[in-house]
Amino acid sequence: MPKRFWCSSSFFVAVLISGLLISAPLLWPSNAALNFLTQVCITAVLALSFNLLLGQTGLLSFGHAVYAGFGAYAAIYALNQVSAGIWFLPVSLVPIIGGLSGLFFGMLFGWISSKQSGLTFSMISLGIGELVFAGSAMFPTVFGGEGGKSANRVVGETWMGITFGPQIEITYLIIFWTLIAAGTMFFVTKTPLGKLANAVKENEERVAFLGVNPRYVRFLMLCISCFFAGVAGALSALHFEMATTDSFSLARSGAILFFTYIGGVSVFLGPVVGAILAVVMSVFLSELTPAWQLYLGLLFMFVVSFAPHGVSGMLLSWIDAAKGAKRQSHLSGLLVWTSLWLSASTFLCCGGVMMIELLYRWRFPSETFHPLVAFGITLAPHNNSSWLITSSSFVVGLVALKMVGQCRRRGQQ
Repeated sequence: MPKRFWCSSSFFVAVLISGLLISAPLLWPSNAALNFLTQVCITAVLALSFNLLLGQTGLLSFGHAVYAGFGAYAAIYALNQVSAGIWFLPVSLVPIIGGLSGLFFGMLFGWISSKQSGLTFSMISLGIGELVFAGSAMFPTVFGGEGGKSANRVVGETWMGITFGPQIEITYLIIFWTLIAAGTMFFVTKTPLGKLANAVKENEERVAFLGVNPRYVRFLMLCISCFFAGVAGALSALHFEMATTDSFSLARSGAILFFTYIGGVSVFLGPVVGAILAVVMSVFLSELTPAWQLYLGLLFMFVVSFAPHGVSGMLLSWIDAAKGAKRQSHLSGLLVWTSLWLSASTFLCCGGVMMIELLYRWRFPSETFHPLVAFGITLAPHNNSSWLITSSSFVVGLVALKMVGQCRRRGQQ
């Protein structure tokens, strides 16, 4: 007999995440913390919607941000209509308008792109994304040109004094929609349609032999994905009170792909990990160094080369290994190996990061950067001892990491 949902681990994970999200604004009520939380929630919904295509159905899209962009513009249009007294719509239901907009354009473009899978689908999605991005600049009256369109979210009648003007009120609205969207998408993955999407990903010819047209499965999953992408775009419009044509750009779609893959496409909550990394790197790390995009590229290359299941996949693999080592009474050895691996990786990363920062300071005027201080030592690009320290840390970490890997392989033999 299968376990009931409320007795399963998925139920407890859902309760834990819901509790953390609901309590976070009360524990950290500052505007910076609320802004971070809302951006993580918006990015998580968008990444989860993208993973319905990539991780669930095996469709690599290079234009997924288009549907979030349409959702954002639809939300701005709805807010302006409510403000003008033409529509009577609660602000809390505006994300539905964004979702329906994403669904409409998903059905329109998806019927064309879902005819084929693989490289053909990717190229068609890329063409659609570039077409919409270029077309948005040709209709400034509709899309607002480079400045975009803006609106005021404090419109319509209030309910129990809630105006969605204060940051904490809009944060809780976005948290509510994030939980609803994530729960619905998780439910989709457990439905027969979700199982068929997995089958199409693995072998669509066998699905066709079962009497199911793989194109219809791809089309339906694309429509569902576009709906939630539109919801994410609407949430972004409510948060920033504006929508710009940059939301249609290839850079936006590429960022979604990067962070979804880094988080992990084989685990449902993997894109959420990627969303957290996305906000941390784009908001906080970008203020510390102009080389943050280089670090993003290096992280993506590392994940593709050494951790194809993403950060969440690495974590789950280690948990499985720990369970097996515990059964075999080898848990202490695994913990020692993990500590050595983390230490070697820390040396390697610190040396690499310091070398990159020194290169940036050597290439550009030093007045544009803050002094580079690491472990109480001030490093300068024209000081030979600085290069010796950083290169030594990098080499020691690289050699130690290789030795730890060899010891691990010998222990498994």
